[in-house]
Order: sequence, then C-alpha cells, then structure tokens
Amino acid sequence: MKKSKKLKILRRSCGTYDYCEFDFAYCANARYNYVLDFNERLCLCACEDDFILDGFEICRVKDIERVSLLDNATVAINRRGGLLDELEAPAVDITSWRTAFEALAKEDFFVIVQNEYRGFFRIGKIKRVKKNSVIFKSFDGAGVWQPKIKIPFSDITTVQFGNRYAVYWKKYLDKITS
Repeated sequence: MKKSKKLKILRRSCGTYDYCEFDFAYCANARYNYVLDFNERLCLCACEDDFILDGFEICRVKDIERVSLLDNATVAINRRGGLLDELEAPAVDITSWRTAFEALAKEDFFVIVQNEYRGFFRIGKIKRVKKNSVIFKSFDGAGVWQPKIKIPFSDITTVQFGNRYAVYWKKYLDKITS
C-alpha cells in the first residue's frame, strides 16, 4: 500500500475511534487498533484484543504494509459494550522516538521495546533519553534485572505500554525484588 493511502486512512480514523486492521511487514497476524495520533513516521494506537483495550502501541508508519477501516460485528460489540467510553489517550508526543520516550519516561511506565524484524524484545524502564537512542534497564522472563543497554532509535519498530503484561510486571516486580 502506498504511503499516501496509508496516511489518508490514518487521518480519517484518527481520534474518531474508527476500528482499524493493521498488517505489518514483520508479523503474519493482523493487529486491531484505534488510532489516537500519527504523523508521517509514527502512529500511536490503543490496542484492542478480544473485546478489551490492552494498552497502547507506537509503531513506525513505514512498517505498515496495509491499514483498513473495519465495520463489522466486532466494531458493533465494542461500541455497544462501551469499550471506548473511558479511553483516555496518553499524553505522548510522537513527533519522534526521542519525544515519545521523553514523555513515557515522565510517566514512569514499564515499556516494551521491540525490533520485530530481529526478534528483539525488552521490557523495563527508560533510564535516560539521548539524541538518537534510549538507555534502557530491562529484566528477563524470570524477573531478573539486566545491565543497562543503549538502544538506537533506528533499531526500534514498536513500543508498547499500559498493556496487561507491562502493568502486571510493574505492579509486582519492585515488591518482589526490593
């Protein structure tokens, strides 16, 4: 899909809570989102998973192979169920990865940083935001904190936050390891 067509659909859906299906170059499965903000490089979405909102994702527009607006039974169920009634868009400036990470660091979220082409997955805390990278402190699947790492913005495909996985880790990890 041409970039101009992707941007047209993102523009149409942004802030209207139109339900969108995203197909990414790096993922065989479609993702279903509500577009909250976008620009020519990044897109901020509320993620829907089986009739619940499950956090937020920032993705690169260039990785979107196809995006389409949906009007189906899922849309009707989400509307009737009031799924979006209490949705509050996070105050994240997606002008660039740098501005996005600066905003996320202020909120002290546990975030998931990924490069889905390479299978790179880190969950943890933003320690410092630099001009072209983020200093990140992550933990492994057993909850063991790892040494800080520098992640160049050019290596990031998606950032997720406010989802069940990250929220549960944040809720319990500090209590267990402190």
